[in-house]
Amino acid sequence: MVGTIASGGEAPAAGPQAGADDREAAQEAASVDRVAVLLHDLRTPLAAMRTAAEMIGADPTTQRQASALRTLEMAIDALLSMTTQGLAGATPEDEDACDVATDILSVCELFSAEARVRGLTERRDIAGGLANYRVADPLALRRILSVLYDNALKYTAEGGLTLTARVGGEGNGAGAPELELSLADTGIGIPDEERGLLFRARRRGELARDTATGSGLGLWSAGRLAVAQGGRLELAESSPAGSRFSLRLPLRPFEGGGTVRGSGKPRGARERPNIRCLVRRRLLVVDDNEANRRMMEAMLGAFGCDTLLASGGREALELLAREPVDAVLLDINMPGMDGIETLAEIRGRGDAAARLPVLGITAATLSTREREDLSSFDLLLEKPVLPAALFSALDRAIAGRAG
Repeated sequence: MVGTIASGGEAPAAGPQAGADDREAAQEAASVDRVAVLLHDLRTPLAAMRTAAEMIGADPTTQRQASALRTLEMAIDALLSMTTQGLAGATPEDEDACDVATDILSVCELFSAEARVRGLTERRDIAGGLANYRVADPLALRRILSVLYDNALKYTAEGGLTLTARVGGEGNGAGAPELELSLADTGIGIPDEERGLLFRARRRGELARDTATGSGLGLWSAGRLAVAQGGRLELAESSPAGSRFSLRLPLRPFEGGGTVRGSGKPRGARERPNIRCLVRRRLLVVDDNEANRRMMEAMLGAFGCDTLLASGGREALELLAREPVDAVLLDINMPGMDGIETLAEIRGRGDAAARLPVLGITAATLSTREREDLSSFDLLLEKPVLPAALFSALDRAIAGRAG
């Protein structure tokens, strides 16, 4: 019998089902590990892309170029948020949370360029009252709306899209406030006999397959996200002249007034730091990823700094033994000698290098406890490291050590 104690106090017998369960659990754990590694590794190139976009935007651009850059930045930020949430296993707290109207508009802007290129019209009616509310998981909303926009564009050859969004429920005196959003298109429509496949995984109707490629996972995933947020996603109506999907999500009060918290500036406004005080500084950049080293070198060069580059802890220590620098930018997660071990070696030296300001850089999102464990660094920066944040951190670290 499976799970019984044998005579003499022996361990429980392991039957076939127990063995199968163990193998399944091991396979699931391995799958989770692979996904976690993939999500972590994705953050490095995404961070480099985000930094590159920010650097391009620091130079004079045309209105069209600035709009394209903003779209690129929002797309990268969305992907970075997905990797953060995937690694955390939960929705991360967003210090720069914004109102639901801004979340909706950010997705609209992501897809506007494609609509214009294809000659499609795009109409939006986003109620001003939504600026007083936010959703529990802004990333979930953006993912759902992105699926709806992507499908609408994919299956619409002419005509256009119409988005409407308003406050329902309490806003109409009918109960708790909720987002009422709809997206209509003038596409191919959905035949009655194929509507049952819409929210099923990897199932696509014949008309959809004949019109465009797809995985059959978009609406299935979006529908699950909506339910997880206490809402629902539905096909409201469809005909050969187009389709309209409706989304309802619970809302909660928002106080922020459309500004980034603590900055007093509208969301999306670019900060152009005064970099004069860093001119002629010499900095050591330590990172095992060459793209990251080159990106950091380019940013520091824009600040008027000279840079030394090291691909690991040992090389960094060798450079510090013979080259004077004003500060060290040190990647925490490196193979071989990691950033923590490298910092310990630097602090243990009996020369001037032991007193250098050292800034830790990581692709991981750090908890409060993890930050406490890394308190020996002068400052910590999470990738993507944007120019304004890097300048500010260096300025503070160098001034703090000098003081």
